[in-house]
Amino acid sequence: MRALRVLVLKDYGTSIIRIINILEKNSFDLNICETTNEFLEYTYYNHYDLYIIDIDDKNISRFKFIKLLNEYKDKTMKLVIAKRPNIMKASFLYGCDECIVKSIDESELLLRIKALIRREYKVHSDLINISNNIVYDIFRKKILKNKSEIFIGQKSLQIIAYLLKYRGFFVSSKNLENGVYPANSNNKNGSIRFHIHKIRQIIGEDIIISNRTSGYKINIQ
Repeated sequence: MRALRVLVLKDYGTSIIRIINILEKNSFDLNICETTNEFLEYTYYNHYDLYIIDIDDKNISRFKFIKLLNEYKDKTMKLVIAKRPNIMKASFLYGCDECIVKSIDESELLLRIKALIRREYKVHSDLINISNNIVYDIFRKKILKNKSEIFIGQKSLQIIAYLLKYRGFFVSSKNLENGVYPANSNNKNGSIRFHIHKIRQIIGEDIIISNRTSGYKINIQ
């Protein structure tokens, strides 16, 4: 799971050390914070695959924070860690994608995280077919050709991953930029075009369709 980036928002009145230990044991790429201001600072400089938000039943502001993230169209999957089951209903009402109790065992936690990532890609397996002999591994974040890795660079991989999440549809240049560059980045559309040219050279000229008004779409069945 080393390729998956996770931002954990701890509740200072409770402890999710056991959950964090499970994530570290399974080699997730973790950042951990205790306040919403810290959380927003991390998201300003980084993109994440998953947010894990620790909520105590007395900390109503955390529910409002989840709602705020959704209002600002932050589409990162949001997993709530609840102290008690009675928090689950409110968590879903405020817009989390999954809610679990702290007593969850390791195997179920990992299965639920995998299910969230698969849901984001709209698949039921770890691989997405790009062509007859090329696949994208959503958990290892690698492109494989005949089971051997094709190296295209981190940013090009992020572009592939983002377009795969919205396969079948055109993605505007602005949304693609926001999806692969953090808020603090000055990289704009010229950089996107460079990486798409690189992807076409390595994987195939017809892998990404571009349209001047609609943006980009990955060309897979």
